[in-house]
Amino acid sequence: MRRSRSYRGLLVVALCVALAVGTGVVVVNSHRATGDQSTSFFYLAIGASASLGVQPTGVVKHNGAFTTEGYTDDVVRLEATRGTRVTLDKIGCMGETAESMVGAGDHCYKLPVTQLSMATDFLRAHRADRGLVSIDIGFNDVRPCLWVVPLATQCANQGIAAVRQDMPTIVRELKSAAGPHVHFVGLTYADPFLYRYIKAGPGPARAQQSLTIMTEMNQALSTAYRAAGVSVADVATRFKSTDTSMTTMAKYGTVPTNVALVCQLTWMCAARPFGPDDHPNKTGYLVIAQAIVAALPSQF
Repeated sequence: MRRSRSYRGLLVVALCVALAVGTGVVVVNSHRATGDQSTSFFYLAIGASASLGVQPTGVVKHNGAFTTEGYTDDVVRLEATRGTRVTLDKIGCMGETAESMVGAGDHCYKLPVTQLSMATDFLRAHRADRGLVSIDIGFNDVRPCLWVVPLATQCANQGIAAVRQDMPTIVRELKSAAGPHVHFVGLTYADPFLYRYIKAGPGPARAQQSLTIMTEMNQALSTAYRAAGVSVADVATRFKSTDTSMTTMAKYGTVPTNVALVCQLTWMCAARPFGPDDHPNKTGYLVIAQAIVAALPSQF
């Protein structure tokens, strides 16, 4: 599969890949909001599974499905309430990392095509258009390191180093391909592994360890985004990731606020077979969408 050289070619590639079972790619133009044509923009969603609205299904070994209730779809709905028509294009890939974005390859695209090449082709084809691009990359560079017990700190440090190295390249290529009327928003991350606080024994210590890693990851992302003039959707703050003031949960008693919100906004504290799953739930996705909309300039 050769890299497409026109928007028409881009659509053909994207649709072919999207129709392949289990690829992790969602068909482009998946959501259109109504509104006046004069108040409209495209929305290109770059990322991994969360950008595709993945939610657990409770099916063993297939515990995840694409939905239209993810944060990208919520952005479309939020803009529709303001009379703005949005065309949403999801090109994310489940498991995508910063490293795979810059050429290591993933299971969704056949090299030399990558999610990054798809995105830059799309942006060049829409240089004259008004648009929004959200960048949701980085979490999977450390995610495997945080699922294991004990946490693999060296692995996590390597993931953060990869983000520091690769995110500036990703952002630079995207911005170079985009026209003057495109606004970029980069996402930070909540720490779903704070749920370990409710586990017996070393749970609280492991929760603090994962938070330290995720905070460092978010600092690396924010630095890369701001250095390139990209707005930051501060998802970590929306999830109150550093708020350790105590609150009460019916099932778990007194816990830190950041732990309570992870339980309320993700599937991490859900009973099997739906949990633990680190994807946001429907309410959590809406919180992320609100962070993205808040990062848009008032005149956008």
